Amino acid sequence: MRIAARRGTARLVATIVVTLAVAAACGGTPPSASPPATPAPTPLITPDPHLPDPATADQVFLALGAAGIKMTANNAASGPADGPLVKRINATFLGWPLMVTQYRTTAALQELTAWTPDELPGQGEPSVAIAGLNILVEWGATTGAQPQGPSGPQIQGLIDLASAMDVLLSPLRARSVVPVPGVVTAAPAPSAAPASSAGPSGEASPAG
Repeated sequence: MRIAARRGTARLVATIVVTLAVAAACGGTPPSASPPATPAPTPLITPDPHLPDPATADQVFLALGAAGIKMTANNAASGPADGPLVKRINATFLGWPLMVTQYRTTAALQELTAWTPDELPGQGEPSVAIAGLNILVEWGATTGAQPQGPSGPQIQGLIDLASAMDVLLSPLRARSVVPVPGVVTAAPAPSAAPASSAGPSGEASPAG
């Protein structure tokens, strides 16, 4: 009995040794666990600052203020219900009157501001007029024999104003006593008869 037990134990030990040797030869070192995959970063979506067409005078005035154009609002007026002019905001910027005027459509504004290349403002008209979409921004005094050019801080103010408008309302058109940086000075020829005035016709009545 003891001899048989020893033989059985010897066979069991031999079997274990052989099994371990085969496992070591075939399996090798078990692979290490892979680190968890790092999720790809979510791309940042930059909102488009360009205003929809048509834009409103209120949208433009607030956006210009947010862009650092320090204007002081004076009053607002609305146009006739059946006319091209919707609303005009009268403000002051660097000592000059500034008007933000909203027209019913871009086409209506283009027909009323069909400026020719190199055309300058005349007597009684603001020094600077910049149009984009259905919005017209006019800046400068309307008194005196002829419009005056900006001076001192107003020079940088014109650059800042045009830059802020370009972000909101591009492409822009301009008629000015001085070049407006980055703005085309010629207007597309509309189908209607052009009007040379930077201030389109149509009386504005105070908003109620």
